[in-house]
Amino acid sequence: MKDKIILFLGGIAFGTAAIFVKFCTITPPLITFMRFSIAALVLLPFSHKRKRRLNIRYFIIPSLFLSLHMLFFVTSVFYTTIAASTILVSTSPIFAMILRRRIDLFILIAILGIVVMNVGTSFGYLLGNILALLSAVSFALYTFFLSRIEYDFISIVPYIYLLSSLFMVPILPFYGIGDLNLISILSILGLVFIPTLIGHGSVIYTANKLPISLVTSAELIEPVVATLLAIPIFHQIPNFQEIIGGAITLIAIYFAFRK
Repeated sequence: MKDKIILFLGGIAFGTAAIFVKFCTITPPLITFMRFSIAALVLLPFSHKRKRRLNIRYFIIPSLFLSLHMLFFVTSVFYTTIAASTILVSTSPIFAMILRRRIDLFILIAILGIVVMNVGTSFGYLLGNILALLSAVSFALYTFFLSRIEYDFISIVPYIYLLSSLFMVPILPFYGIGDLNLISILSILGLVFIPTLIGHGSVIYTANKLPISLVTSAELIEPVVATLLAIPIFHQIPNFQEIIGGAITLIAIYFAFRK
């Protein structure tokens, strides 16, 4: 029961990510850079306690896709609603299953839900939704390449975060900094410590203690929490399409992993 509570709280922590991003007034590449670099610095001392040799070059490609996942997600939050962004980013398990050539009825239903969410959407929101889907695809590719490597997660995660932050350096000059104020700094710290360290930490802690289907399903808490928080904070009330399409997609993903 304790492990399930930890996992549930981790799912709630994930749901705060889009909220912290929305509060930021700095550019998406800088948000991505700061989130990963600060998280890497926090976790690095724990990594050194594990006496294991690491070949960093194997983690370059996964880190690239993790970096793109975060960049696309952050950018999508500024173009579309938090509900649409988080629901579509949560479709990464669909693309992970497609990469593993595991396509069934539930995957097709989930894709139908995505279509419902986007039919007749205005260009600005549609661009944000496409970016959110690209974020989901990038995360699926990240997990796909990472699953092909033998590693100890605690040992390698700071280096993955560090590599992911470095991929943002070449594009930072093109985007600039934005308005780096106190609210943005506090939002970045919240982004690092709540969804990144607490959220990811809970998944890591429970991954070998609970069924993988349950661990994966817990990630579907994120869009629910994010949507509920966005209503009073940003006055973003989901429209009918987002509710119906999002419900179809999330329920289909849930059953796809419960089989």
